[in-house]
Amino acid sequence: MKQVLQRYRWLVVLFSLIILLVILFKVWIYQQESESLRSAVYSAQKHDIHAQVNALIREQKSASLALALMLAENPNVQKLLTLPCCEYRAGLDKLAQRIQTKTPNNDIWLQVINRDAVSVERSWTTRRGDSLIGIRTDLEHLIANPNEAPTTTVSTGLFSMTFKSMVPVFDDANLLGVVEVVSQFQPLVDRLNIENTRSLVLADKRHRSKLILPSNDQFIEDYYVVNTHGADELVELIKLIGVEKVLSDEVFIYKDQLAITRVPIFDAFGEVEGHWVVARTLDAINFEDVNSLLKRYVITSFIVVVMLVLLAFIFLSRQQISLQRNYYRDVIDSASDILYVTDMKRTVDANKHFFDFFSEFEDLSAFHQCYKRVCDTFEPGEGLLQPDINGVFWIQHVLNHPADSHVAKIIKAERAYYFAVKIQPLTEALFGQFTVAMHDITELVETQQQLAHLSQTDELTGINNRLFFNKVLSQELTRFRRYQAPMCLLMLDVDYFKNINDENGHDVGDAVLQELAKVIQSGLRSSDLLCRYGGEEFVVMLLNTEIEDAKEITERLHSMVASYDFKAIPGQTLTCSFGLTCFQSNDTENSVLKRADQALYEAKNAGRNQVKYA
Repeated sequence: MKQVLQRYRWLVVLFSLIILLVILFKVWIYQQESESLRSAVYSAQKHDIHAQVNALIREQKSASLALALMLAENPNVQKLLTLPCCEYRAGLDKLAQRIQTKTPNNDIWLQVINRDAVSVERSWTTRRGDSLIGIRTDLEHLIANPNEAPTTTVSTGLFSMTFKSMVPVFDDANLLGVVEVVSQFQPLVDRLNIENTRSLVLADKRHRSKLILPSNDQFIEDYYVVNTHGADELVELIKLIGVEKVLSDEVFIYKDQLAITRVPIFDAFGEVEGHWVVARTLDAINFEDVNSLLKRYVITSFIVVVMLVLLAFIFLSRQQISLQRNYYRDVIDSASDILYVTDMKRTVDANKHFFDFFSEFEDLSAFHQCYKRVCDTFEPGEGLLQPDINGVFWIQHVLNHPADSHVAKIIKAERAYYFAVKIQPLTEALFGQFTVAMHDITELVETQQQLAHLSQTDELTGINNRLFFNKVLSQELTRFRRYQAPMCLLMLDVDYFKNINDENGHDVGDAVLQELAKVIQSGLRSSDLLCRYGGEEFVVMLLNTEIEDAKEITERLHSMVASYDFKAIPGQTLTCSFGLTCFQSNDTENSVLKRADQALYEAKNAGRNQVKYA
């Protein structure tokens, strides 16, 4: 062996030099890749934070807009806008408290603005009568273009930077003004501020002059601090670093302790309105790939020097497969959604959150003893995913309609859970298998259901409101034109109701309307639809009812009201005037309502307390 080495010593030296160069090259490569991986981790954190913040903003915008659309139909708001400025109050403060009590929307402000951009009432302050011209460009744009689709934007006003959902209020085709729902950033900040994460919302310094009555006096170099609490430490840190450095697009690393990311917040015109600054401790960020990189390079270098190329290749291949499997498992287990893999016949693999939800099963074997497939747990319902949809298996149906939203409903422990479902085919090596992601949207669906109920229910009487009636009237007219099933429409109005309010007070008048709604409802059939149309006026839709039967029902209601002893006005008699009409083949919503209203007008002109037929 010594002779061989002596004979080929120059090859040994050359080989040694090559090994040294390889090691040095690998050290240099390691440094480059290490920095690259760290940058990738920071970039992933940045994108993750951007996604979380933008998801919170989108969710808040949707909820605020739905609430603003409901308020635009509120009779008190419409009345407020038809009266001279500041002579009437619609009780926005009480309405805001009621919304915050009965829905997840907390810290809500309500504002009504007339068509001259003058604030006529706010729920959070007694200040009113001030013009917002020159302060709110988004408001001026909406008043100038009232027929554009309502949107929710972020803007800075007198008090703070907030979400503002503005919906125009019309009287027929005439613009009365704007109803605005103002929601705060603090509840969203509280949702984002989990362990190891703190955030701060700043209004851009360009809007410093707009903040005439700021909610708090905290500023950082003319950037207004929107947070209402819990931001003192982060404020002091940003002052120490420098706000302009923090607001750069790059991730800022502070003393190897914090990763600080800035998410821009845009207004309706695509301009930066503010900045959401998120600080996350580095120990909460996963640097496992960076830490494992050094180990991989040491092992690889050792194998190149000591072992044959083939053995090194086999070893590295196996190591790579192992790392990929571990990485795959870590990724799907760390996901906040339910993830599982299926071959359309049964579930092949599932992440930790799958078993967190289906907690009665320890593994897939136990799950398959009760359910062959996950879709067997889906509940039926309109618009919900089912195992078979129009003869197509549900997975193929989702893949065929990638742009649509797909929702599944599962009942667990007597509670309904809703999931947004997305499906992605796996690689060709695993052809025929699919990854299914189920994102829990139960709270969002429940919130939408609550808002839908509030939007179609009259606040005083608890019966259906005018908005709901108009929707049903349109649907029933379509059905009437198709099937020609007889239908009638009844309008009734309380006689001399103004006298009741003037003599007894509006609270007694409200109690009378509540009792009247119960009396009328008790005299109707389950198929009849009673709605409060406005003020002391009610409307009844009599479905599948001939005119003679409708007359009998109307006369019975007339007698019931006249003979009923109202507890709110003991010893006093209450009567109503009634107008009745039946649907005709050429009717529109306006024509049938106008005919019923004309009959009601004739009943009042003829002396009230009677029934007239159109």
